[in-house]
Amino acid sequence: MKKKKGFTLIELLVVIAIMGIVFAMVYQNFFYQEKGMRRQRQISEINMKARKATNYMVNEFRQIGFSGRGLSPSDHFGIVNGTVNSIVYTHDLRGNLSGVIDNPADIHSVTTKGDTLFIDGDRALLFVDSLGFTYIDVQGNKVVPPVIEVNSIGDWLLPGGSDPIGRIELTLRLVYPYSKDTVTYSESAALRNLRP
Repeated sequence: MKKKKGFTLIELLVVIAIMGIVFAMVYQNFFYQEKGMRRQRQISEINMKARKATNYMVNEFRQIGFSGRGLSPSDHFGIVNGTVNSIVYTHDLRGNLSGVIDNPADIHSVTTKGDTLFIDGDRALLFVDSLGFTYIDVQGNKVVPPVIEVNSIGDWLLPGGSDPIGRIELTLRLVYPYSKDTVTYSESAALRNLRP
């Protein structure tokens, strides 16, 4: 009768070593795929937030100069300070007092600090490379910044003969984390609520 022979210690160690190598290769592949998926998810989230911020800015810019009680030549709403990369403006959606900036919520701003976009002082978006504004008056002429129509207490400052801003074009450029890839969002907002 033949004696059954088992595995030797060396054979078991070789099998364990081979299994360890295969496991390490599978784990490494899984790790890199998971890392790539995480980066893609972060880029997708950044794009979603950028679209949301851009849409919000366009909707806000459309309201520049708006008074909930209707516009008249005595209304005190418009662009307080429009530069190449930031804007401060007023509108009054509630229209509590006709033509008067009666609430800090009537004054709005969009600006960047470092790589962060701020809307009304709140952090709205990270990884911003640049933010740019182009101002076009109601006659279709580009206006060289700074653009000032009213001051922060609502006095109308636009000189006689000058036309109010009729459209604002914005360009938002992002740099993705983990790479040098960029994406640019460009939008145009026609101001619906122009002073008569």
